[in-house]
Amino acid sequence: MAGVTGALLDPHRRPRPLPDGEPLTAEDHRRLIGVLEAVDRAVDLSEFRERLVLALQSWFGFVGVAVLHGDTLDEAIREGCGVQGGYTAEFMADYAERWAAVDPLRNPLVPDLLRARGVIRLSEVPGSDAFRAEFLHPNGITDKAAMLVDGGPAGVLCVGMAVAESPSVPERDVALLHALRRHLAPLVGEQLARDRERRAATATWQLTPREWEVADLAARGLTNRQIAERLFIGVDTVKKHLSRVLAETACTSRTQLAVRFAAA
Repeated sequence: MAGVTGALLDPHRRPRPLPDGEPLTAEDHRRLIGVLEAVDRAVDLSEFRERLVLALQSWFGFVGVAVLHGDTLDEAIREGCGVQGGYTAEFMADYAERWAAVDPLRNPLVPDLLRARGVIRLSEVPGSDAFRAEFLHPNGITDKAAMLVDGGPAGVLCVGMAVAESPSVPERDVALLHALRRHLAPLVGEQLARDRERRAATATWQLTPREWEVADLAARGLTNRQIAERLFIGVDTVKKHLSRVLAETACTSRTQLAVRFAAA
């Protein structure tokens, strides 16, 4: 028709070409999206952590995952509040009894390394050779990675991940974790801020961060052993924390505790 020029300024536009040496494949990006889809609808921090553990195991194949959090990275590493999945109770008991004090990821140098790089391998941490050779390797773990996710003013998440079938965490996984941490940052900030608000609503309860963790899981119906395995602490420690929680919240049972937590 005369006078019709079309709707498009450039009808022959083509997609932007990928940069040379792009390290991530379409499969890698699907793994990235899979993790994000697993966590983006979590209703609270506890569910977010659980979903993240399972997603990293499923989409990356990590044999063990620990998700720690705190107001600062140093606090997250030092206090160890969080959850883990994939490790046996025997392994965690041995770690707590003989190896926690010499864990290279608790080295004072690690926070600075993580802040500078975002993702590091355990094999890159000075002084890690003996820990890997004498503790991890006999238990089938060849290497670990640590990832920092900065949630801004709300705090940080520190994620530890173990591999078993490769000599070290693959370079491609490290590249993908760098991309993942950037996409997780706003979700982590939102979840940590929401959790802080929830705790503020129960400020009259004088609970330590670890007691809060135990109380939250008990309120969700987990047994003492399940809580111990999830938080990588002993069953007797769970019992001690739970007794203190019930006294502080003036609850006489787990059922009453669950009701109080739901109201909070």
